[in-house]
Amino acid sequence: MNVFDFAENRYQVIETLSHGMRQKVFVIGALLSDPDIWVLDEPLTGLDPQAAFDLKQMMKEHAQKGKTVLFSTHVLEVAEQVCDRIAILKKGHLIYCGSVENLRKDHPDQSLESIYLSLAGRKEEVADASQGH
Repeated sequence: MNVFDFAENRYQVIETLSHGMRQKVFVIGALLSDPDIWVLDEPLTGLDPQAAFDLKQMMKEHAQKGKTVLFSTHVLEVAEQVCDRIAILKKGHLIYCGSVENLRKDHPDQSLESIYLSLAGRKEEVADASQGH
């Protein structure tokens, strides 16, 4: 219960908690049994900076033990900080799956955000749309 300094809130009714505190409850609940595979959907959403840092550290430590952490995020900087392999989806279709290292080699001197926009075709779509008006 010391995860996320949550001990003092452990007896509160969940409906009375803030969004961030509820997110902490969900993460604690998901990880309580220490599963080998963590599947987390936007786990950092709503967390305060300290809790987000702590969870990223926990994710890295879990992976270093040879276990799996699979999570979704729209914050590409988080993926860059935490992941050694990433999958990029566009409209439910896999457009990249591989190591961050190889992705960087294929797109030197670009941010992960720029790489994503290039792979997802967003820049071309915007350019095409502006030409039609």
